[in-house]
Amino acid sequence: MNKFYTKKISVIASAGMLALLSACGGSSSGGSSVGDGTVSGGSTEIISNDFSFPTVGEANGVVSVAIPNGPMPAFPARRMLSAGAGNAIEFGDPVVVKYNMYSWATGELVESTDNFDEPVTIRAGLSQGIPDYLSNSLLGRNVGDRLQVVFQAGMEDLPEYLDNTDAYVLVLDLI
Repeated sequence: MNKFYTKKISVIASAGMLALLSACGGSSSGGSSVGDGTVSGGSTEIISNDFSFPTVGEANGVVSVAIPNGPMPAFPARRMLSAGAGNAIEFGDPVVVKYNMYSWATGELVESTDNFDEPVTIRAGLSQGIPDYLSNSLLGRNVGDRLQVVFQAGMEDLPEYLDNTDAYVLVLDLI
């Protein structure tokens, strides 16, 4: 393979890595992740305009979301809302979570751990009856983090009691 093709493949791989890291909520050493889905760095900039994350608010300990106008997401996504100072979460670690889940279509609260008898524990990186994307979103985070996770409509491993034609927004506290 000559140097031209090697360099071109390297540039394509770098752009692909930035897109992957942007979708995973991370950043690379060559760029920085911006909360609106933009990754910038050097001469590469990737912008996700497929959907906007809902705005998260909290008043008197009550979390709320404001669903933006525009299309429902066609892929899952996540972002960090606030960083915790606890231990890093690794594969298989039990993580106690507090969450509120909202319908993308209506903005209504669909489910909340406030209504459960006991806290919910998820094993990071292991599905065990929850969507893979959710359990994988915990990996590399810290206890105390607050995340926003979006499930797209039609996601294959959504619980059966949820409407498969709707997308969902979760605000998760890792406690």
